Amino acid sequence: MTMAASRQQLHSEFSGTLQGIEEATLAFEVGGRISATYVKEGDQLAAGDVLAQIDPTDYSYDLAAASATAAQTGASLRQVENGATSYEINQAQALREKARANLEKSKADFERYQALFESGSLSRKDYESAQTQLTIAENDFTVAEQAYQNIISGARDEVKEQTRALYEQSLTRQQKAAYTLDKTRLKAPFSGTVTAKVTQAGQMVGAGTTVYKIASMRTLKVVIPVPDRDIARWRKDDKVTLELYGQRREGLVKYIYPAASQNTGTVGVEIWVDNPNQDWLPGQVVHVYHLLQEKEALWVPVGAVVRRGAEQPYLFVLQDGHAVKRPVELGALINDHLEILQGIQAGDPIITSSADRLFDGDPVAPLAPDGNASGTTPPLPATGG
Repeated sequence: MTMAASRQQLHSEFSGTLQGIEEATLAFEVGGRISATYVKEGDQLAAGDVLAQIDPTDYSYDLAAASATAAQTGASLRQVENGATSYEINQAQALREKARANLEKSKADFERYQALFESGSLSRKDYESAQTQLTIAENDFTVAEQAYQNIISGARDEVKEQTRALYEQSLTRQQKAAYTLDKTRLKAPFSGTVTAKVTQAGQMVGAGTTVYKIASMRTLKVVIPVPDRDIARWRKDDKVTLELYGQRREGLVKYIYPAASQNTGTVGVEIWVDNPNQDWLPGQVVHVYHLLQEKEALWVPVGAVVRRGAEQPYLFVLQDGHAVKRPVELGALINDHLEILQGIQAGDPIITSSADRLFDGDPVAPLAPDGNASGTTPPLPATGG
């Protein structure tokens, strides 16, 4: 059997693992006992859907306490900003007048006791007691007067600022408590499919413990490692073909990574493929075919060509049961196949196994029907794809 050379599409071929276009491992940001789980593997989610619930009791109590403190400090702030009521003003005025009357009485008593003491009719102890009562009355009046003036003029600016700061602090604590309570519900960050359920209702979990894994599967991606010597042949928005178990779909090059791996010498190329029925799954391995060019050429596997020093490259063709050495001129290297420019014809059966150990004229057994005893390939194909 022979095969004529013809114009063929040349592809580079890669393999890669499908991934969700978005993938996330979901965990609570707070700890506690899981009181309920609402979804299972395979369920479809919309962004914001609740997947699970932590027992919210303790967090509800924290919010209630923070709300009460905010209400109390808010009332205090309104009081210092709005000033005293007429009742409070009247009460302060009455206390001041009472203190004034007590002071006037104490003054009159002291003057009388002083005259008696100076005439020798009053003991020093009683005199000093009257003097103490006068001092107390004076202090009481001073306090009552200051309280009355404070109510009339309102709170000082520094008191208002301090009260306002306490109120704002209590509001922040209330907001934080409400935010923490909301975190007892685990929500989907994007629309997708549940790919794994890791924990169950009733289980105690800490913040950060994985509960679910989800992925967006209507569009999948695969990242393939392209040798850096070939990356110039790739462009953003190039169309490629993806194959999975004989089913083929068109994919699109979305990103070409900006740096090569130092370990492998390859550049990552990210390809997206539509998956409207979600029948292709993350974790499956696909083959990726990238069209390089159309060219009439003959291609052989790299292992079929022998190169020793400055000697012209050669390969072996099977003729009448013997290996016949053929010097060849090489062209491009694509996908582990070498282009042969001169030296062989389309249809020549090329020996690919252990070619570097053969000599010109060595007898070679033809390929057995079961493929067990052979040093040859079928007749030379016209493509390397």
